[in-house]
Amino acid sequence: YDAYEFHNVYQKVSQFVSVQLSSVYHDVVKDRLYTDAANSPRRRSTQTALHRIVSGLCQMLSPMLAFTADEAWEAIPGRPTASVHESVWTPTTNGLSDAELAGWKTLFAIREKVFPALEQKRQAKVIGKALEGIVFLNLPEADQTSAKHLQAELTEVLNVSHVRFGNASDEAVVVRHCQEFGHVKCERCWHWEPASDIGADPAYPGICPRCTEAVRNSPVQPV
Repeated sequence: YDAYEFHNVYQKVSQFVSVQLSSVYHDVVKDRLYTDAANSPRRRSTQTALHRIVSGLCQMLSPMLAFTADEAWEAIPGRPTASVHESVWTPTTNGLSDAELAGWKTLFAIREKVFPALEQKRQAKVIGKALEGIVFLNLPEADQTSAKHLQAELTEVLNVSHVRFGNASDEAVVVRHCQEFGHVKCERCWHWEPASDIGADPAYPGICPRCTEAVRNSPVQPV
């Protein structure tokens, strides 16, 4: 920015948006945004992150796209200034510890191994969408410890219904269809859960316990 080399800035921002943001982050968080209860801490936390991201992107692009960035800024709820050009660009720091960063690096390294296996099963028509799959992992002990600690996050990062560890197979990654294990698709979130869990609450037939809790705790919208 100081050298006015805006073409370099634009290339880096464009790469971040099309790769890390679009194909990774948005893909990972869309389930919680669509299916968690409206006021759940996890969903609200994600909305806060998205708010910070869009605010930062508007500020980063404002020297190059002066009018477009300002128009986008006007659509941001709770913006601190009327114009992006009046805002203060405050540097941020990564709030994760070294251990937390290492755990997330492990999850994304696993993701790189699992995605080709999922694609093979899709091409072989064993599964359709990734959510139809259960992933069995044989990992080195250190990686397995980290992955088990973040198992819920790993399931979300892989965009599958279930992740299990210590499969008897010698393969590092094995993908099976959820239906083989008596699982049924939730009509709301499309995750596959044990048949006994779907519609366990008679008041909410066809959906899983997570969705039942989300619907029960979401405010009623006016018709």
